[in-house]
Amino acid sequence: MCVILVAEDDLVIRNLINIVLSRAGYAVLLACDGVEAAEISNRHDGPIDLLLSDVTMPRLGGLGLLAKLRDQRPELKALLISGRTSSEIVRGNESFDFLAKPFLPAQLKARIELMLAPDHDGPDVDTV
Repeated sequence: MCVILVAEDDLVIRNLINIVLSRAGYAVLLACDGVEAAEISNRHDGPIDLLLSDVTMPRLGGLGLLAKLRDQRPELKALLISGRTSSEIVRGNESFDFLAKPFLPAQLKARIELMLAPDHDGPDVDTV
C-alpha cells in the first residue's frame, strides 16, 4: 500500500483529500501544516511514497517542507497544490508536480495514480 503524506491547512480540503485518497486505497498521513508534516515524517518508520502539500501554509509552506523532507528522503515524489498560478510557484523548478486549486477529486486521484505509476517520467504542471 502506498503511503501519502498530506499537508493542508484548510480542514475542509484536508478532509476531502483524505476521503478521496483513502477510498482509492492509499494510506494517508494527515498534517495541518508543514511543521506537523515534518514531525510526522520523522516519526514514520516506513517509506513515504508521495508528499501532497499546499504551497502556502502557516509556519512552514509546501516548498520549505519539500526541501526539508528531501534531506531525509531524497527520492520523495511531491505534488504541490495551490490557488495561485503555476508560474508564480514553479519558476523553473522541476522537482515536483503541481496541481492548481480548485480541482475535482477525480483530477487529484488521476494525478496521483500517474505520479505513482512505475513508468512516470517526471513532474507535470496543471494550471486548470
